[in-house]
Amino acid sequence: PAKLISIPPSSSLVYAKTLMLNRQYSQLAVIDQGNRFLGAVSWESIGKAQIATKDPCLADTVAPAIVVDHDALLLDQIAVIYARGFVFVQNADRSQVSGIVTAADLTRQFGDLARPFVLIEEAENRLRRRAGEVFTLGELRAAAPPSRRSRINTAADLTLGTYMYLLRPWENWARIQWNIDHEYFLERLQEVVDVRNELMHFTPDPLSKEQYSNVEGLLEILRTVDPRD
Repeated sequence: PAKLISIPPSSSLVYAKTLMLNRQYSQLAVIDQGNRFLGAVSWESIGKAQIATKDPCLADTVAPAIVVDHDALLLDQIAVIYARGFVFVQNADRSQVSGIVTAADLTRQFGDLARPFVLIEEAENRLRRRAGEVFTLGELRAAAPPSRRSRINTAADLTLGTYMYLLRPWENWARIQWNIDHEYFLERLQEVVDVRNELMHFTPDPLSKEQYSNVEGLLEILRTVDPRD
């Protein structure tokens, strides 16, 4: 969860709106001096209060909000987070609300996690398209480990690492007809194979800038030698 920003119930509604605008928040927790969670004020609750009440104060805009334990499974909360926009998180001893997870957090996190997979998939697709145009089924199978050859029916059945073996022989590389350095390309491809293997082992660490650069660099080469979408 993100660090919690809260306001006391004695705050003015103008203060709450100013803080939300300045911090670009969609909601704030309302917590009293005894660390008692009273609910949340949000742009939605403010809008409803302004329709229901002629001159609303902060108390008119405070609405109930869902609070989950700090060790609750995130997957179990996704539907609630997207439906309500956020959930608050309480600390280990359940003595106070200490954090928040918003729909924007989930979207941002998904983008961070998905981006390397999307880039690598595009690189694989470009390799597959060219390999499928150039090599016979027998040649594609010959590049795969013996135990997998019977499962190779098209270039799409090759793993990213198998292209290392397919393109390493000079005679195969020449048939691809890409005007780039052979050994340099294989080195860049191996770097991306390593990144993909790390991703598939679900490492908890995000990709480094160097790893992102390796993936994006290989993809830029492939987009240049084969600019088709």
